[in-house]
Parts: sequence; structure tokens; C-alpha cells
Amino acid sequence: MRVMDDLASLAPVALLMLDNRRHVVEANPEAEAILGQSRRHLAQRPLSDIVFFDSPLFELIDRTLETNRTVNAHGVSLGGPNFSRSVLTDIRLRPDGEGGIVMAMLPASDQNMFATAASVSAFGRILGHEVKNPLAGIVGAAQLLLRHARSDQKAMLDIVQSESKRIERLVSRLSAFELFSAPRFEVLNIHLLLDQIIAAEEAAQGRRISVRRRFDPSLPVIYADHDHLHEAIQNIIRNASEAALATAERPTLTVETAFETGFGFAGLSAGTRLGRSIRVTIEDNGAGITPEKREKMFNLFSSSKAGGRGLGLSVVSEIISAHRGRIKVDSIPGKTRFSVYIPINEKEAS
Repeated sequence: MRVMDDLASLAPVALLMLDNRRHVVEANPEAEAILGQSRRHLAQRPLSDIVFFDSPLFELIDRTLETNRTVNAHGVSLGGPNFSRSVLTDIRLRPDGEGGIVMAMLPASDQNMFATAASVSAFGRILGHEVKNPLAGIVGAAQLLLRHARSDQKAMLDIVQSESKRIERLVSRLSAFELFSAPRFEVLNIHLLLDQIIAAEEAAQGRRISVRRRFDPSLPVIYADHDHLHEAIQNIIRNASEAALATAERPTLTVETAFETGFGFAGLSAGTRLGRSIRVTIEDNGAGITPEKREKMFNLFSSSKAGGRGLGLSVVSEIISAHRGRIKVDSIPGKTRFSVYIPINEKEAS
């Protein structure tokens, strides 16, 4: 019960403790109110008797147990036999160190925000079906073309295949209600990842931009989510390319990697020991970013582009935070530098 005691200060957050069989061990009064049952009636009951089994919550629990890491999700729909109506909650799932889970629930702060998403999981399944079908056609067509392609065409077709497969993986994960805040960590070579992103960006921009690589070949591997980190860095590189192309006479990007020490992991308290990280810096020679825009650039729905939706950099921020990393932005007229810091050994940040 120590974990529940440690989290008691979070009230009025609803707290529920589950054992390794997904049975309820403990609940606080706020959890009783959300679940519509008393603590006595909840005790030792399987969660599937309390919350409808088709809830995305169970997929999030599976992810927490598989990765043994904290998982966060926003606007999760909860319903059950004793619920007066389905409720939307923000959820944090954390392993308790003994095979169980502590679940913190807070009613979504803005119910109107999710009014059109009464069934998030159902929407995700539709999205997955409708996007994956044409992607399969694209991959198949690229494979057929590769059989008869000239040597100078094969690199472009490889990019079509790899990018299509990456989108398919991301859509599959989103349709399973897996968010950017729940990365799947694996061993990753940052330079191989950067080469893939740069090749795709050069193809997208029609070779109109010059990309300089300044890689430190001595860097070790890191623990990261390949597809999520690809998405974050690609967003930064795409923004940098567009900025350079818009104003620079000779649009140029410089992508640099380096080893950093004295790295403070995001979200850890003061006094926690510092660690090691890699730094990935993307520099462009565009017009620069004003201080006013820098303050808001990572906010959701904040965009300075015509027709922009302001999603790209908010996704970048979420992904890097989930990796316990940091982002630094420096900009003057004619030069902007985005520096992304990722822990070398992610286990040090847990």
C-alpha cells in the first residue's frame, strides 16, 4: 500500500491499485465516485467486471505491463455496469514494482474538447483501416517498380517503401490507442535514423536544399522508440527546410550530433544525478524565429504557417518528453538551431 500512500498527496485524483491479475486491491474515494461502487465492493474484483472490456484502458494496461514503464493517455472513455454514463478521463498508469499497477484518473478538463470523440478507439480502428489499405497498394506498387528500376531510381523507391511502412506502423499504433507519450524503447543507432530522415527530406524538396552532416562517429547507441523519434526529428527538419527555402538565397541545413555530459533528465527533481546524452542539432539559414513565437511554438494548435494546424511541434515536444529528453531553441536573424537531447541510457532516467 506504500505506493497508494505516496500518491495520496495527489487527491482529488482518483487512485486505483491493481494486482498482477488485474484485480482491484485498493481505491480512494475519488475512484469510488468515478467507478460508481464503494471500496468494499471493488476490493478483489477483476477490473473487467467493473469497466467494460472494450475500453481502451485495457490496451493501456497491457502496454504498461509489457514495458514496465509509466503510460499516460488523455480522454480515455470509461464505462461499466455501475456507471451512470461513460466518462472521459486523463489516465496515468504506473508499475508498482511488484507486478501490479497504480492507476491515477482525472476527469478530462474540457469535456467539450472530446465531444466529437465519443468512441476514440472506434475512430482509431476506422482510421487504421482507411489509411492502411491505400498504403499497402503504394508499397506493393513500389516493390513491382523495383524489379525493373534503373540503379538511379532504386534509392527513391526504397524511400517510398520505407516511409509507407513507417506510416503504416504509426497508424497501427494509433489505432490501438497507443500515444506518443508511451514509447516502445529499443536499441537505436541515431546516425542510421538521421540518414533515413535526411534522404526522405531531400527527396521531398527535390534537391533544392543542401544538407551538411556533422556526425560524431564515436556515439554509442541509445534506447528510444524508432518511429516516434523519427517523427519528432523529421518534423524539426521539415520546418527547418521550409524556413530556409522561404528566405535563404542558398538554402542550407546542418545536422550535427555530439556527446553531452551533465545532462539533467526531464521531469526529475532537483538534486537528481546528471547523466549522459546525445545531442542532435538541426540548423537552418532561414529568417529566424522571434522571441514571441519561440515562447508559444510548442503549444498545441500554435502555428505561424499559413494554413498550419500547429500540431507538428506539439508532437515533437510530447515525444521528446516521453524519452526524458529536452529541446533547446536558439535563433537569430539568418540562423535557427534546434537541439534535441536524448539520454544515452534511457534506464538511467527511470
